[in-house]
Amino acid sequence: MSRQEDRIDAWWTAFRAKTEDIDSLFSRKAKWDLPGWMQEHLQSIHPHLMWEFGPAVQGPGHRLVITPESRRHLRPLAAEILRRAPQLDGWEFYVYRLPEDYDMAVQTVEARTRGDIGKTFFRAAIGDFNKIDIVFCAEYYSSDDQEALNDVFVATETLVGEEVLDKWIGAIDVEPLAGEDAGNLAHIRELKTEVDALIQQVRSSLSDRPYYQLDADQEWTLFELEPQESEDYPEQLDMFVGKSMIPTMWQNAHSSVSFDSVRYSKCGETFCYVKIDGTQGVDEKKFADKSEIEDALDGALREHQLGCVVGGGTGRQYSYVDLALVDVDRGAEIVKKVLQDGNIPKRTWILFFDADLQARWIGIWEGAPPPSMPDFEDSQ
Repeated sequence: MSRQEDRIDAWWTAFRAKTEDIDSLFSRKAKWDLPGWMQEHLQSIHPHLMWEFGPAVQGPGHRLVITPESRRHLRPLAAEILRRAPQLDGWEFYVYRLPEDYDMAVQTVEARTRGDIGKTFFRAAIGDFNKIDIVFCAEYYSSDDQEALNDVFVATETLVGEEVLDKWIGAIDVEPLAGEDAGNLAHIRELKTEVDALIQQVRSSLSDRPYYQLDADQEWTLFELEPQESEDYPEQLDMFVGKSMIPTMWQNAHSSVSFDSVRYSKCGETFCYVKIDGTQGVDEKKFADKSEIEDALDGALREHQLGCVVGGGTGRQYSYVDLALVDVDRGAEIVKKVLQDGNIPKRTWILFFDADLQARWIGIWEGAPPPSMPDFEDSQ
């Protein structure tokens, strides 16, 4: 068992022993320092894990949300904490803040920002990379009004829930309410209904079949980039030429906009990539060039109905093969076998485009050194 698993289990042991005290605090039968206790026990796992208590939604009792908020690379850690949670009567555990009704949103905004959303209206539309862009309007808003932006951000998270906010919401803007626009706007209490409808519209535009079941001879789009020279390159930052059979997905993956596979597949596919350090070359007796690597991976994944190659590229130091996997764990095993049989360089990994998975990597060889990774804390 790892040290992190030890800390997680120690947290749940402490929590189980404290549930009666927590219940007494919520029923105002006792007073004690809950934030200090959570910092000592939960945040000993990681200091950037946030938490929130509330009423249970499946029955009587309480709920606890453990979330990394904007530090999305910590979501797998939060999910693992909840996976190891004990079954406790009267307790529910969540990794995202849940959507709330309009009355709760009003109270939450008032409590957190001292704002008032009672006279706020909005319009929403599908924007770049299948995200939902929202403009909020009120008579007392002005463009780039930071206080208003804080109000509507909190309202959006509360009304649609944290998961939808993370994965589907794009630009959030505010502007003054013009009288002639009022008829084209909806009141903010309708936000979740409208956002859900737009998400369904996006999903309806996606294929009902995973990419490996589509025509392998689909049209590919080529891209050219101008990478800056560096000692090493996290992600795909050294790429100067790329290709993809899903150009919008590729552009999203190479942009500053957070990436989520759910916006490009409704079949549970995860978009990831093989990263190969080319400084040591490849075994030409196994793979004459990168195209043979792509063909071998594509053929093996399709044969096992686990995914396919959807793109790739060449960089200053690394070569890349983009994949769509319907089962990451099983697909990774196929990828590792193909590449190990091909005597691929030791510095070869599977990495992920999704914002929640960007800190994860899978070495093709056991004991592989870690790849160069972004500085996640500096990006906050």
